[in-house]
Amino acid sequence: MAAILCVSDGMISVVYPVLELARRLAADGHHVTFVGHPTRRNLAVRQGLDFEALPPDHSTQFLEHDADRGLLQRFRLRQVRRESALTALGTDGFAEILRRIDPELVLVDGEMHEHVIVSVGTGRRTAVLNTFCSIWRRPGVPPPHVPARPGVGWTGSRLAMGLHWTALRWRKRLRSGRLWLRHVGCDRISRLRALANRYGFDLRTEADAGQWLIPWTYRRLPAFSLHAREFDFHHEPADHVHYLGPMSLHHRGDALAADDDARLDEAFRRTQNENRALVYATFGSAFTVGSGAISQLARAAGDQPWEVVLSLGGKNLDELGTLPRNVHAFRWLPQLDVLKRADVAIVHGGINTIDECVLHGVPMLVYCGFETDMAGNMARVVHHGLGVPGDPLREGPNELRQHVDRLLTEPRFRETVANFRSHYERYENERVAERTVDELLRGPS
Repeated sequence: MAAILCVSDGMISVVYPVLELARRLAADGHHVTFVGHPTRRNLAVRQGLDFEALPPDHSTQFLEHDADRGLLQRFRLRQVRRESALTALGTDGFAEILRRIDPELVLVDGEMHEHVIVSVGTGRRTAVLNTFCSIWRRPGVPPPHVPARPGVGWTGSRLAMGLHWTALRWRKRLRSGRLWLRHVGCDRISRLRALANRYGFDLRTEADAGQWLIPWTYRRLPAFSLHAREFDFHHEPADHVHYLGPMSLHHRGDALAADDDARLDEAFRRTQNENRALVYATFGSAFTVGSGAISQLARAAGDQPWEVVLSLGGKNLDELGTLPRNVHAFRWLPQLDVLKRADVAIVHGGINTIDECVLHGVPMLVYCGFETDMAGNMARVVHHGLGVPGDPLREGPNELRQHVDRLLTEPRFRETVANFRSHYERYENERVAERTVDELLRGPS
């Protein structure tokens, strides 16, 4: 069995699927170490993993200090500044972790380009992890930030999708130019190029800026998508892209306080004793759709035979005011426990929540937050018949009520979700992730 490093330092919604992959590989007999933010230690240990704290990145502090220099001074000190910027990345500490553990495989979050470069540059077998839907330009697939459905309307035409990809590439170029001027050659892309030069990583050959991820993806490194291919639009993935299936982490340790636990149990009890539907609503930790959607939900649910349990993603309850008796708001909720009982979920379009709804057989109303890949995720939910779209800016309580009623009363939604659930479960039952990693380990380095 191999020594494997799994590296992730993003939001908790990104860390969860990477930890689940790490847990499965450890259960398969590999010696897996999770490398992440120090606050993730207990969560990693709970999965039975070794843990290494990721050395901190002080780039923000460097840029703040660097901005105090005059423009002429920053030009004169370009080389010195760039060396300081590289030191601030903390990648020397990561290289030391690689040297000390000497892993046979490093699995790195695909947005952590600094760590990808160091891992490959030090001769480690490396694969990147993709926690979005398809981020690669392929025939018939729009960019993930676009709510287009192939073959549906003008936006779903091949011409429109091609224009979206072209526009994205130009926006990325303009953005990188502005950042170079703003930071006088110490922007992130400049730092990544300098780091690649230090480690002998050929960005010109390996990096592809024409894809969706900022600033690039990788042409030849194995890419593991932590989702089901069935959820994506139909396409033929590139040879280096492998779908490992959805990764839903079960043992999160997100227990409720005693009073919240009692309130949640009371909501569950009412759904059983009074034959009421359970509607779960969550809009992510960023609260992307705003409090207006919550107000609409409260007005829509007040006279309905529903019990609504609402997760505010860590936000305070004070701003909500008085809620109807059948609407129960919580700062946090144990999502998997709620989904086991839910009849409908109202979500913001985050792909991990969508995956977990499918795995629990729950149809969705998507109130899209239109951030990162949320629009594309909503389009896929609608395209496959897993739920319906909503528009909190143009629709009111009546429309929301109609959406939920459709999901509760039209059997096709629950039947379609059940069918997708069988696809999702196949990945774990057939050990797709474990077998894919084993094939990579057996292949040429």
